[in-house]
Amino acid sequence: MVEESLRVLQLDPPFSPGPMNSCCFDSPCLMYSQSSNNSWKFYNSLRNEFSYLDLPELKDAEILYSNCGWLLMSQINNGPLFFFNPLTRQKFQLPPTKEPFDSVCFTSPPTCSDCFVFGIFGSSNLYEIEYGIIRFGDEEWKIEWDDCESREFLYANCPPVFHNGMYYCLDVEWRCFRVYDPTNDEWTICGHCPQTIEDSYDDEKKDGDEDGDEDGEEDGDEEEDEEEEKEVTQECYDEKKEENKDEDGDEDEDEEEEKEVTQECYVVQVDGEIWGVFVMNNDRKVEVLKFDLSEKCWNKVESLGDKCLYVSPNGSFAEDCGDGSDKANKIYFNKFHGKNGVWYSLSSGMYHSAGGNFASKDAYGLTQVDYSTWIKST
Repeated sequence: MVEESLRVLQLDPPFSPGPMNSCCFDSPCLMYSQSSNNSWKFYNSLRNEFSYLDLPELKDAEILYSNCGWLLMSQINNGPLFFFNPLTRQKFQLPPTKEPFDSVCFTSPPTCSDCFVFGIFGSSNLYEIEYGIIRFGDEEWKIEWDDCESREFLYANCPPVFHNGMYYCLDVEWRCFRVYDPTNDEWTICGHCPQTIEDSYDDEKKDGDEDGDEDGEEDGDEEEDEEEEKEVTQECYDEKKEENKDEDGDEDEDEEEEKEVTQECYVVQVDGEIWGVFVMNNDRKVEVLKFDLSEKCWNKVESLGDKCLYVSPNGSFAEDCGDGSDKANKIYFNKFHGKNGVWYSLSSGMYHSAGGNFASKDAYGLTQVDYSTWIKST
């Protein structure tokens, strides 16, 4: 076991040392870099305290994903990916890629024979996706392109989820999934994802042309038709974007409440199911949904029961709390009120701080730690 000194900042006593494998890591910790040096900061959610650890091997590195007590990281400016275990300080390198990933995940620890890494490259767009997959230990990535079945797909800023042997990538606008099956190298849509407006208009235009032929009408100039099609397409697009507005265009308070804007989204596996945590609008109200794979739709979750969720941009997971635990039915974010960690209670429908008396239905006044992730020892 590697012994390492930590500087522990407690909220009451200023500092006390502790080994790396001490009780400071007896609950999930939020880990993030102190960008000015080699020091990394760990927030212990149970003790509401901070620990600092010098990790020179992580100089100029950033966290891409966290799972099973391991981190998937890369050097800034598209350096090669590598696995790192903060507790044991084991480090395993992966083959380089020509460009960075926008979103990436891995299926199991690199110490397991079935560890795969899967990710979406930054060159992907609304209509095409470039992705890569590799089994840890192989020498080369498998890198492919795939179109989006003529559908626009806007990937959410959260990692893919590996579920039942397939990779689920969330669309931030329609909240459906684009699913990659590595066994047959195919992509499918799971959930409600309407065709593009261009395709919908093409279908309508085709029907209209057939009617026109029956009447003996001649088609107009092709270039003019194309220009008109673009104009109509844009009009349909604008109508879609404004679908929450009433016909008169009045924007009263009731209408404003109907315009839900997803500010943050997190996908979590809970007891073999896919759950989503969606943080809405400027006040950051929270809703939890469960994805029904058979009906391909989301259903509202009223209570987490005896579980709590830890959510962050680069990794999220659920924890069993046990009967009577005060952690149950709470969501721990990468947010702080001063030096106090913040969680959201589904019971009260409010944000609360781990220390102090902060309680609010909105997130105004809270700070969020970007480029951080929750980790737990396994």
